[in-house]
Amino acid sequence: MSGSVLLEVQALSIAYGSDRAVRDVSFALPRGRSLALAGSNGAGKTSVLGALAGLRVRRQTLDGRLAFDGATLEPGDVAGRVAAGIRLVPDRDKVFGLLTVAENLAIGAARSRNGAIGMDDVIGWFPRLGERSRSLAGNLSGGEQQMLGIGMALLGSPQLLLLDEPTLGLAVPVIEDLCERLARLREETGLTMIVAESDSQWLTELADSALVLDRGRLLRRFDPLAQDNLPAIHDLMVGLAVDGGAREEGNHDVAA
Repeated sequence: MSGSVLLEVQALSIAYGSDRAVRDVSFALPRGRSLALAGSNGAGKTSVLGALAGLRVRRQTLDGRLAFDGATLEPGDVAGRVAAGIRLVPDRDKVFGLLTVAENLAIGAARSRNGAIGMDDVIGWFPRLGERSRSLAGNLSGGEQQMLGIGMALLGSPQLLLLDEPTLGLAVPVIEDLCERLARLREETGLTMIVAESDSQWLTELADSALVLDRGRLLRRFDPLAQDNLPAIHDLMVGLAVDGGAREEGNHDVAA
């Protein structure tokens, strides 16, 4: 049901050895909403997405509780996340470079939970993938690889799509086109998304709400997210403003 809580994160803390990457982060995300994790490099965004996707790395410790659609998510359970309908598109190594576009998409389709999103849907959102279907994925442009990675994830018919730095390294016209296509598929499918983003100018194009992170700490929430929030978010991200109170701007749909 639209508006019901799909994801709950309670007191999430992540460390790599003695280095704390995420410090006591909590939020809830309603079904059908899009949330941006905003912050500069080292803010902890990728660590949060990795925990949600069930990824574990050597010397990592994780504390807190993650719940998806009412069920607790166990640390390191990638297979459980896939079965539940959580898909991650990482910031790199998102496609199989020595396989064609069509072969990459076939791999995505083979991981489908229920077939709600099909190949025709993905090509409709990203026609360029149809045009380049016989090309090796490693020969695609950065924007085309991003579309292919997203297309592969969508073919799994996810309930929650995690995007790590989707605009990184792309030219402005490519980013604008990507944002338009993501907005269209969200409108057509009601897909719930979390986007890690280090460029504040694209936040309102990608998300309904935002959490600003700095060195693993939650600084402030913006819900709903509006264009006039972007200067304050930018200042928080680059250290021109300091806010350690995790204040809420707007209503409380995304809440601790």
